[in-house]
Amino acid sequence: MSNTHCAVTNCKTTSYNKLPGVSFHSCPSSKEMRSKWLQCLKNKCSILDWSKSKICSVHFEKKYFDAQRKLKENAVPSIFPIGANVRGSKIDLPVQKTKVDRLLNRVGQAEISADIKNTLTKMRVPTNLDMFVADDLKCKPDSPMEAHLWLLIKKQDYLNKILATQLIQNKKQVEILHKNLDDIRNHKNDTEQNISTLKYIVKCLQEKHATLEEQIEILSAVESR
Repeated sequence: MSNTHCAVTNCKTTSYNKLPGVSFHSCPSSKEMRSKWLQCLKNKCSILDWSKSKICSVHFEKKYFDAQRKLKENAVPSIFPIGANVRGSKIDLPVQKTKVDRLLNRVGQAEISADIKNTLTKMRVPTNLDMFVADDLKCKPDSPMEAHLWLLIKKQDYLNKILATQLIQNKKQVEILHKNLDDIRNHKNDTEQNISTLKYIVKCLQEKHATLEEQIEILSAVESR
């Protein structure tokens, strides 16, 4: 049996090391589907031979397989994990987002920050927290979980204050840069106006000089007579 391998670059799946359930699939024959595959596989395959290349099932979503694990006609490869399997090791499939991740993506940063502050105001810091914290800013081994959590909250709050201070400083620096940029633009406009004025003066002087030369020629001609 020949050693079939996946045509996707960096995917090490072969017929010898593939995991159970992984299968290889030929490229489509229709021009329409080949065009779709080319769009998906752009920069994903160093070599793609329509008659010989195979793509392993790891790169297809579950919706593209029927009950018999046969690839549907409208299937296109769309999953390209970083770090494909090597000699039977598990492939790093895209991480599925949890419900919390999905909800966080829907909420604005300001709303999350306000909710955190509101929650912290309702929670009381243990009065004996200091006794559980060592000099290296870590909780002692026998510390309760509450102390560990509150120390993390304190650290995060401290970092947030530093970030807020840096944000204010960055805003001030941006304002200064914008002001400097405006000054440079104004100076540039003034310079361009001065150049235009000087060009006009030079042009007038050149015309006056030409008139004087004509007058000199006329006077010279009169004197010669």
